Amino acid sequence: LANLLLGLYFTGLGVLALAGLIAPFFQPFVPRHSWMNKTRTHNLPVIGEVSYNVIDLISIALCSGVGYIYYTTHHWCTNNLFGVSFSIRGIEMLSLGSFVNGAILLGGLFFYDIFWVFGTDVMVTVAKSFQAPIKLVFPRDWDAPKEQQFSMLGLGDIVIPGLFIALMLRWDVHRTAAAGKVLAEHCKVYFYTNFVAYMLGLVTTVVFMMWYKAAQPALLYLVPACLGAALLTALVRGEIPVLIAWKEEEPAEGDKAVEEKKAE
Repeated sequence: LANLLLGLYFTGLGVLALAGLIAPFFQPFVPRHSWMNKTRTHNLPVIGEVSYNVIDLISIALCSGVGYIYYTTHHWCTNNLFGVSFSIRGIEMLSLGSFVNGAILLGGLFFYDIFWVFGTDVMVTVAKSFQAPIKLVFPRDWDAPKEQQFSMLGLGDIVIPGLFIALMLRWDVHRTAAAGKVLAEHCKVYFYTNFVAYMLGLVTTVVFMMWYKAAQPALLYLVPACLGAALLTALVRGEIPVLIAWKEEEPAEGDKAVEEKKAE
């Protein structure tokens, strides 16, 4: 019964998360003032206020098919669709607030991941036995025993570094606004540096996993890659003190100037 309820719970969450991602793709095909774009609001017991439009309902209906396939077969493709949806929505909704917060979080989880993977088999056992889209799975060897056919990447190894990379993008926006410039791709120095470092960290994780033929704590490689890339970039640009002191809730100087002009 517990597995049934958990399966339904994660399937429902996966359908809603995936629907939230695909709904914007329908917007260009619907006139702005169409009845399909009209927002409706209802107060539901326990949940509270819920807002939606017809496009949201269509998206949920389409994603329900994916949910049905996942719930009945647990196919790895549908698992990954839901896992990626959870990751993207998590990165959208959460923010670290400052570089210091991000460094503390990544540093703590660095040791946490090492202990629970190398020091005990609890994390690996739970990841393999728990049937829920809390990890991405990739085919590795179809001829191997069923439990060894797939490689796994926990969503935490995506969301946690992803939050830090998103923070670096907001830092790029802040820097650009403070300098009175218009944001362009070449201004996103920290973002692209951290994104490349994250990809290299993932490749390193896979290489060591295949080399030792054993599970690897991905954050062992991802945390140094992301923090190192941010600090190295700041060192080269002479911005380490500014980066460490920056807090996201503080408006950029450019934003302050715009607000002052509006006030005048």
